[in-house]
Amino acid sequence: MPDSIPTRSHIVPAKSSLEEVWQNLLNNLHKLKRPESEIEIITQAFILAKEGHKTQFRKSGEPYIIHPVNVGLILTQLDADAETICAGLLHDTLEDTPVKASEIEKQFGIEVKDLVEGVTKLNKLSFASKQEIQAENFRKMFVAIAADMRVVLVKLADRLHNMKTLESMTLPKQQEIARETLDIFAPLANRFGLGHLKWQLEDLAFRYLKNEDYRNIEKMVNENRGEREDYLAELIESLKVELAKAGIKAEIKGRAKHFYSIYEKLEKLQTEEIFDLLAVRVIVERERQCYEILGIVHDMFSPIPGRFKDYIAIPKSNLYQSLHTTVIGPKQKLFEIQIRTADMHRIAEFGLAAHWKYKEDGKSTKSNSNYDQQFSQLRQKLVDMQLELPDANDYKKAVQLDIFADEIFVLSPKGDIYRLPKNSTPIDFAYYVHSQIGDRCIGAKVNDRLVSLSSKLRNGDIIEIQTSKNAHPSLDWLGFIQSSSAKSKIKQWFKKNRRDEYIQSGFSMLSEAISKSVLDDLIKKGIIKQISAKMGLNSDDELFVRLASGDISTVQIISRLKNDGHLLTKESNHKNKEEKDKDKEDYLIKKPTPKSEIQSLKDLMHSFSKCCQPIPGENIVGLISKGRGIVIHRQDCPNLKGLEESRLMDISWGDNSKNEQCFSSTLEVECVDRIGISRDILDKIANAKLNILDVRVITRPTKHTALVRVAVEVQNIVILEKLIQSIKKLSDVIEIKRYTLRSLAKSVNSEDETENII
Repeated sequence: MPDSIPTRSHIVPAKSSLEEVWQNLLNNLHKLKRPESEIEIITQAFILAKEGHKTQFRKSGEPYIIHPVNVGLILTQLDADAETICAGLLHDTLEDTPVKASEIEKQFGIEVKDLVEGVTKLNKLSFASKQEIQAENFRKMFVAIAADMRVVLVKLADRLHNMKTLESMTLPKQQEIARETLDIFAPLANRFGLGHLKWQLEDLAFRYLKNEDYRNIEKMVNENRGEREDYLAELIESLKVELAKAGIKAEIKGRAKHFYSIYEKLEKLQTEEIFDLLAVRVIVERERQCYEILGIVHDMFSPIPGRFKDYIAIPKSNLYQSLHTTVIGPKQKLFEIQIRTADMHRIAEFGLAAHWKYKEDGKSTKSNSNYDQQFSQLRQKLVDMQLELPDANDYKKAVQLDIFADEIFVLSPKGDIYRLPKNSTPIDFAYYVHSQIGDRCIGAKVNDRLVSLSSKLRNGDIIEIQTSKNAHPSLDWLGFIQSSSAKSKIKQWFKKNRRDEYIQSGFSMLSEAISKSVLDDLIKKGIIKQISAKMGLNSDDELFVRLASGDISTVQIISRLKNDGHLLTKESNHKNKEEKDKDKEDYLIKKPTPKSEIQSLKDLMHSFSKCCQPIPGENIVGLISKGRGIVIHRQDCPNLKGLEESRLMDISWGDNSKNEQCFSSTLEVECVDRIGISRDILDKIANAKLNILDVRVITRPTKHTALVRVAVEVQNIVILEKLIQSIKKLSDVIEIKRYTLRSLAKSVNSEDETENII
């Protein structure tokens, strides 16, 4: 492991030439005293990658090979082993070049081949939607991580260089990648203790997602920089003097906090000013000295109550260890001090990478330490999640919730320490201890006081669970527990003990979406059994159970039926009996009424939302409902906010160039309240030769304005927009917009009819 932590200046600029990047990679290997045999095999990986990518270029215009070489360079800065560096150089070859996995295995060995396969994306042609592709890719990545933790190093190095070269992408793509980085990859770096990568990923993502906030913090940090650096130098000198008096040798460093961490603190404190922008880090040889220095610091400066954390006695789940304290320094300024040993410092910055050591012959081997147990537990947790959660979206959410969550530490009455996700409840604790304790839980004591089962636990709480042999879980628990493991175990109990009810409920949900007669045909022909097998399930009944418990959605099932050709529309004009029988065998689903054609919904029961009134020509989305099949909404319908993505499906209008069907649309016109304004608006509609369905006028005497709400019939969005522009030209019109019925509970979740106020 390098003696010093790489800083921004150590990372080769994105615009460096291929020769410069490769030379820097080689220089790093020599500085790390890697044997020539390792350097030779890494060079061979570079040659193969360069040949494979020789005709490819990045969006910036650079040769594509410069990306994998930069990935390899980042891996050398982490002191990764030769297999991992080779995998970094070759990580895109299976996906983007003619190079085969067998060729990589033959030349570099099975470890390198497995690592490259672990970071290679899935075939996009196998999936029905972008969301499903993404979720499956993440699941594949985490399964690969469970098999070999070094996959994390390659994925994070790949993402870091992509984030450094994001300027060539469009703004929407930049923000999409930055959001994914902040939600998945920065927490992933943190979970594996890779602090050096975490802060870079966070700051880069922050810059693209909230550029104005980023610039404001950058300005705030740069203001009075010289004054703060002088203050820091004076502070460090005074610490050195006191430590020398105590006979303690220590390395003391000052650093500015990272931009995203400052932003998070500003958001948390709801303030525009933050005082402890600076942090001091003290690194010593032995653990005992950490506590000695803490005492010296608290003698020199007044500590802030509640701001001391001992991560040495109770390390974080990513193996991080350090003492943290915030004190009031000279001139009444706050600053944070972190105290740790050199070994703790390496773990804090390099995490998983620090877990790999080298023998004299250059072969990598896992270090024999207490870290093995921690990584083993994490690996097992990823494997258990894979078995418990067959749906990729559920798996992704569970990883984000359980693996990446902030943690609290609680204790059993015997003093055993348990790590739980932040905001966990006694039910989460009960299931963490043992599934049977969770199933039989009837009450809980926290610090010897009876509490409700939905109470939020805090650091240091002592939890005692009360059980009964006759008790069983409650579905209400799913509404407040935090850990995906506990949720999964509760669902498993109900699947096992209420299986018949779940089968009937799942059958009803699917039959409501595609009609009972069609579902009966699909079951009779064995199609549902085929779909179940493709989703990793054993039977039709298992599919219905999973559907009822929320593990899978009707959207997923319908998408697979459509992809496999079991839900196709055929022309049915003048068909004879034989053709109609053939249609039945193809499982056609008849629409209740012939409305404008929706591409990809020709064979599904669907209707149009009354809340946002979609019109041909504008962007739409399908919502899986109970009892009404697919309900079509505008993509910008506010009633869709907060709904599960699994209930939404991508759809679009068909060819409506010859469409004569009329659609209702309601406009809301805010205008000056004067005599004749309503007539002027209606004249515009009459001039456009459009039918008026309803008119409402709402006056606002205190503001001297009125709202004219008028419903009209139009054939497409172009006609409606022309009408809007025409009404806007009236001198007393203040604003005109599409009216949306804002009733989420009625119009979306239950799909009940809402009061027609138009």
